Amino acid sequence: MKRACAVGLGALCMAATPAWAVPVITSDSDCPSAPEVVSRLTGLLSGNSPGGTSGAAHIRVQAGQMVVELAGEGEPAASRILPAEADCHSRAQAAALVIAAWLDNMPADPLEQAESVPALAIDPSSLHPGSTVTETAQPVPSRFLPGAAAFASIDGQGPGGVLSVEAAWRNLVGRFGLATDLSFPLPRETSVGQGKARWWRPVLALDLRAPLNRGTWILDAGAGPVFGLLLVAGNGFQQNRTDLAASWGATAGFRLAHRSRSNWLYWAELRTLLWPVAQHIRDEVQGSAPRLADLPRIEVHLGLGCSFGVL
Repeated sequence: MKRACAVGLGALCMAATPAWAVPVITSDSDCPSAPEVVSRLTGLLSGNSPGGTSGAAHIRVQAGQMVVELAGEGEPAASRILPAEADCHSRAQAAALVIAAWLDNMPADPLEQAESVPALAIDPSSLHPGSTVTETAQPVPSRFLPGAAAFASIDGQGPGGVLSVEAAWRNLVGRFGLATDLSFPLPRETSVGQGKARWWRPVLALDLRAPLNRGTWILDAGAGPVFGLLLVAGNGFQQNRTDLAASWGATAGFRLAHRSRSNWLYWAELRTLLWPVAQHIRDEVQGSAPRLADLPRIEVHLGLGCSFGVL
């Protein structure tokens, strides 16, 4: 079978042999993901391609490079080395062009379907069958990401502020991940009866998260239970007392994150907290009805944060 050759992105030449069927494509990264490369490759293949699958292509990203490993039935293995562009769509398009060239099945004018992919500096020595790539440890996309954030909050008692730290595990089951978040709101003060009560409600949340899209910009949705610990201290009463109470609630929200070339994620998040069971601060005076101050049952948080992949 004749091999297709490539110089950069645009100098791909076609062999006049019958087209291969679509190979089995896998990827160790979601940038680009295997389904996206398959979608781009399907658009490049001409209509006379036979059905089924033939051969295999594996894509891996390491040290700023994207390596496309190709293996055909009865053919020597080959590898292509491309620069790992920041845009996941460009990576997918470039990988699809390389695989299509390997299949000798390029469209009549591949540049019309390249969707403005940046020029690729391909090492010519990598375009020969049987070439090898220096093996290094394959990078696994970061699955454990600690992070921190600052939020502005609003509830029935007005605006406030929240600081939080989190630990997130991505792709625990398929695309679903898990995150634990510990939030520390700024202390609040509420008038009740003859004095004032200073209260503070730290929150521990457990979120189930899933990305709604893939790429440089990632939109996540998350929801889960929360545990709150309410601490209250009186001031200005005949007898100033302190109290402690626990409560359960729920949280849900969306996060828009930008993935940098390193392992950093920078994100903005909008979330809500719901406390199904009402909590009150009571001022009891002998001989009169107790006076109550209701604590907020719904909170809205909007903030900015960052995470770093360590594993």
